[in-house]
Amino acid sequence: MSQTFNCPSCGAPLDYQGSDPIIRCPYCSSSVIVPENLRSRPSFSSKPSNFTLSGAGDMGSLINQARRIKEVKDLAEAGQTERAVAIYREITGSDDVSARQAVEKLSIGQPITLAGMGMTAADVMSQVRMATGPGIHVQTLDAKSSQQVGRWVGCLVTILVLGILAGVLVPVGIALAGALAAANSFEEMIPVNIPGLELTLIPGLDPSLVSGFASQELAFGGEGTGPGLFGDVRAIGVNPVNGQIYAANYDDGRVQVFDAQGKFITQWIIPEELTDPYFGDLAVGRDGTVFVPVFGKILKFDSTGSPLEVIENDEYRFEDIDIAPDGSLVTIANGEDIVWLSADGQVTGAVEAAVSTVSGDSELSAKIAVDGIGNVYLLGRFNTAVFIFNSDGKFINRFGSDGDESGQFRAPMAIEVDGQGRVFVSDISGIQVFGNDGRYIDVIKVKYAAYNLAFDDQGKLYVTTNQKMVEKYQVNP
Repeated sequence: MSQTFNCPSCGAPLDYQGSDPIIRCPYCSSSVIVPENLRSRPSFSSKPSNFTLSGAGDMGSLINQARRIKEVKDLAEAGQTERAVAIYREITGSDDVSARQAVEKLSIGQPITLAGMGMTAADVMSQVRMATGPGIHVQTLDAKSSQQVGRWVGCLVTILVLGILAGVLVPVGIALAGALAAANSFEEMIPVNIPGLELTLIPGLDPSLVSGFASQELAFGGEGTGPGLFGDVRAIGVNPVNGQIYAANYDDGRVQVFDAQGKFITQWIIPEELTDPYFGDLAVGRDGTVFVPVFGKILKFDSTGSPLEVIENDEYRFEDIDIAPDGSLVTIANGEDIVWLSADGQVTGAVEAAVSTVSGDSELSAKIAVDGIGNVYLLGRFNTAVFIFNSDGKFINRFGSDGDESGQFRAPMAIEVDGQGRVFVSDISGIQVFGNDGRYIDVIKVKYAAYNLAFDDQGKLYVTTNQKMVEKYQVNP
């Protein structure tokens, strides 16, 4: 039976019929949490040890599907469309056109609709324990408590799934709060830990900001076109001497300059040529020269944005860049070629097909970093691994693989090396830290996906995130 309540944003009457906890207002497009008394409730068996959630299936599978949809969203926002489409099709079984439409919506923050997923729970309590780890302790209840157990599990399922999907299927910040409000049968808040996720029901605690390896010193930005605000900010560079920060939007060519405290100084815009100036990397030399790979060329600017020169080569299309301590340039061209350049743009060496020659798998989007003695680190984003070469281009080692365990990568985005030779790789799970031999050290839990990384001489780490922010971290020695 259809029931009516008012949209809290615009006051319009909303007709509701079903069990979905969140609907969209057709008048103002707000995402609205349906009052709990209007929702149909899950049904349970009267048997205390064998109750069933109607319309449910395996809880572990449900949570895993939710996590993988979040992975698709992160990939879409990071511009890795093909991988996002492939994973979406694997999850949903949809055709290519439908998958691309869904990925496009996710990339710009629009909600998507998924078909209902079934789940039976003959042994839900043991599945909850397995899915959530030691943070939940379950006691055996007698038959008189079966209804209480059913409500408890129903609330827990809602919280777990909404906590994962709220930012994916419905872009509304209060979705989890609504789920918590619905969970009125809880006598106390219970911390929930899921591998790869940091979801907690303890008010005021945000575990994504807690890291023993690094502490945040500065965060600035936000969405907008004014000074100090960003669009799709990805490229980040820092003058290693004076700490000036350079951050650039991926999609409109706007480069902004800030002092070491995040105060806006100036900006310039790289004009369009045949296509929009999409770029996700830049590098800043010790003399303040800014190098930006765009249009397959490297554009050079002084510290205020005045053009200096254009570096281009008929054989190489430059895509990613880092600066060696001697001022020379180390670049990625044509997807995976390592090309060394002098500061004035002369090619001094090259290793073509650097990744695929070692791995046997093609690589279309490698990222590059160089350490203090000239060793080169390639992040193969399609190969989900790091490949190490010495300053002469000889292959030394590789580490990393596809997966969710520590030291593995799911959707790697950027790579950088600090002054101690430690390798930092950003992924949707955070920024993982390795020794220069590939040994896993720790992970820095950033609140959102980290697009790009940079270091200054003091070992401070600078990060651009998919929330249109620049963040600065003090990293443990």
